[in-house]
Amino acid sequence: MSYSDFEPDSEAERELSPLLQAIVPKLTPCRVREYQPEDFEACLEIYRSNTPDLLPEGGLEAFAEFLTVGTSYILVIEYDGELVACGGLELIGDSDSATLVHGMVHGEYHRRGLGTTLLAARIALLETEDRPMELWLRTTRHSVPFYGRFGFALHSVRAGGVEREGANVWLSIDDQDIEDVRFALEERSIRVFLNDPDEDDEEEEL
Repeated sequence: MSYSDFEPDSEAERELSPLLQAIVPKLTPCRVREYQPEDFEACLEIYRSNTPDLLPEGGLEAFAEFLTVGTSYILVIEYDGELVACGGLELIGDSDSATLVHGMVHGEYHRRGLGTTLLAARIALLETEDRPMELWLRTTRHSVPFYGRFGFALHSVRAGGVEREGANVWLSIDDQDIEDVRFALEERSIRVFLNDPDEDDEEEEL
C-alpha cells in the first residue's frame, strides 16, 4: 500500500492518524542529513532570514551556542543545492518524552513543505516503544497554528523577553505513528543520513 495512492475520501486515508494526514501531502523531496560544523554559517543565515518577523534578533547568540554545543540530533535539509532548513531533536534519557528544538526554514523557502519534512525527519529518529511518547516543543505564538495542524496541543504560554511571547506545545505519539512517518518518508525517497561516529567523513542511512 502506498501513501501516494490515497484519494481524499478513500477508506485508506480515513485510517491515517491526524499526524499522518497532515504530513503525507506536504512532504517535499530533498536531502536530509545530520549537521556538521561546516554548516554553522549557513544555519546562522537561516536564523537571520526569519528575523525580526518570526524570530527575535536577540536570540541569534543562543542559537549559535546551540549549534556549537549540540544535542542528541541536529538535522539540516539540502534543497536545490542549498542548505535551507535545520532543527534539533533532544532525547531525554530513558524517559517517555523528547523535545524538538530550533526548527526553522530559510525565509525564502517557506510554504514549500520543508518545515513539514523537517518535522517528519525528526519524528523518524524517535525510538519505537510499547507505550506512547510525549513530543514537546517550545515555539513562538506565531508558529502554534502550524504545529496544531499535526495534532500538537497548547500546554502553556510563556512571557515575552528576548524570545517574545511564546508557547509550549506537545503531542502524544506512539510506535505506529513513528513507523508510519518513516514509511511516508521512504515513499517520497526522503532518507535521513546520520554521521557515522567512527568515521568523520562517512554517513549512515536511517
